[in-house]
Amino acid sequence: MVHFGRPLATMSAVFVNAGDHRMPELPQAGRQDRIATWLGWLLFVSFVALFINIVNLPRTPLDQRAPLQMLHDSLGFVVFVLVIGRLVWWFRGPAPSAPDGLPAASFNFNRAILLALLLTFAGEAVIGPFYAWAEGRNVGFFGTYLPVLMQPSESVRIPTGYLHSALGFYYLMLVTIWLCFGAYQHLRYRVGLRRLWPGAAV
Repeated sequence: MVHFGRPLATMSAVFVNAGDHRMPELPQAGRQDRIATWLGWLLFVSFVALFINIVNLPRTPLDQRAPLQMLHDSLGFVVFVLVIGRLVWWFRGPAPSAPDGLPAASFNFNRAILLALLLTFAGEAVIGPFYAWAEGRNVGFFGTYLPVLMQPSESVRIPTGYLHSALGFYYLMLVTIWLCFGAYQHLRYRVGLRRLWPGAAV
């Protein structure tokens, strides 16, 4: 008589273990996974470079702005790609949990600020090219130019220009809230300030 129980149990264990290896490992409390950490660092470095460019661009004479404008467009595209990757991993990767001592509601507010910041970056990157095309300027990417999708239009340039600038001030406000609220959490719950910077700590 052939007994199928042991082989079937063995096969089931193999499939379960294989499935476990494919699942993202859940991070410890107050930590995020490696992919989220790397995306955070890349996004931080790219945005700092872009922000330096944003500060210097209007201070540069008009006839000398072309290289800085090319760099602005290029870095904006890099930030956009990283933001999309981070948003995808936000919803598909393992969700971090609050560090010890920090209430879940307070931690979730941190996460809401970060998500709003990512969405704001994405919105900036989508609006930016249309603003450039509307004012008759080509959009560059490290020495090449993207296909022009629309003709110059004053009726498009004005709202996209205002919105592009408004979102810039909005993400500065979000960063300020992030830092101030994080400092408050540290003072009240002693969860550390390192979690406010890119890295594994959240």
